[in-house]
Amino acid sequence: MSILTLTAVAVSIAVLAATLATPSGSPSARRRAVERRRRYVSRHPGLVNLGDVERRLAAELPARHVDFVLARVARHRIDARTLWTWLERFGAEALVLALAADHGYAGLLRLLRADAAYDTGGSADELVGELAVLARLSVPELFADFEDEALARN
Repeated sequence: MSILTLTAVAVSIAVLAATLATPSGSPSARRRAVERRRRYVSRHPGLVNLGDVERRLAAELPARHVDFVLARVARHRIDARTLWTWLERFGAEALVLALAADHGYAGLLRLLRADAAYDTGGSADELVGELAVLARLSVPELFADFEDEALARN
C-alpha cells in the first residue's frame, strides 16, 4: 500500500473515533431538543413521526401499555398522523383501550371520522367507557393491575 492510502485510512479511523467519543450533548440540551420538537409537532401535526408518538406515549402511559400500543401499531401498520390525531382528540389511555378492543387501523379511522358516533351518538366519555368494557374482555391481562388496585381501594 502506498503512504497516501495508509494516511487516508488512518485519518478516516481517527475521524470515526473522534465522532464516537464526542458526547452528543448534555442532558439539558437533549431535553430542550425534545421540547422544541414537541412544540414544532404541535404547530405542524402533519410532520409527526412514530418517534414523536412513542415519546408522547412514554410520557403518558405505563411502559407495558406503551409496548402493547407499539406492537399493535406495527401489527396494524397504523401511521403516525392517525395516532397523533387520536391522541389529540381522545388521549393515550383511549388509544390503549381502542387497540385492546381490537379496533385496527380502519376502526380508529372510523371513530375519528365521527360520522358514526359510535353506537348511540354519544360523547367521547361514552366511547371510552364502551372501549374499556371491550378492551378488558379482549385483553384482560393488560388491565389486571388496574382491577387489583380498584379492588384494594374498595
